[in-house]
Amino acid sequence: MLTWHWPVDVRAHEKDLARMLAASAADDGILGYAETPSEAQQAGFVDGVEQLVSGGGGHLLIGEDGEGVAAMCVMKTNGMPNCRHLAEVMKAYLEPRVRGTSAVYQLVEQVCAKATEVGVETLTIDVREDSKAHRVWSRFGFTSYGVLDDYARVDGTSYRGHYMRHGVRELAASVAERTRARSGGAAGS
Repeated sequence: MLTWHWPVDVRAHEKDLARMLAASAADDGILGYAETPSEAQQAGFVDGVEQLVSGGGGHLLIGEDGEGVAAMCVMKTNGMPNCRHLAEVMKAYLEPRVRGTSAVYQLVEQVCAKATEVGVETLTIDVREDSKAHRVWSRFGFTSYGVLDDYARVDGTSYRGHYMRHGVRELAASVAERTRARSGGAAGS
């Protein structure tokens, strides 16, 4: 089980965020980099997360175990008065050591709880077609509301991208049910 928190001080996790961004390049480019990002790109990523959180436009979720930070997720809220019910899951990453455990369910539970707390009713995400992220979020019930044929380009190859959504209440209920099923508990217990 990971310990989760929503830090206000992004700089306290600067090295961990940069490390996960760099590691993601060798991990199907899950955070958008096909090659290891430069130190400047890593710093830019951390700066962007810090600006988002300190400016009130989003939240950083950190999950830790006995070995240190093992998970992160960035949720960007929408400041437009008519769109405050929407938020985007911008980046999410689990260290390989916690994959295949309940960590992804815990991450989604935490995101749903924070979304509910801040009045978000619908989560959106965009992912490269047939990527690990696409498969994971699809299994959670996210559905595509749009497809962009030229979403990402890697080594001269163009990849399709899916813009996906899920209702927070429905996602939270689905995760709770899956968590009960994984633990062997009966529905409603």
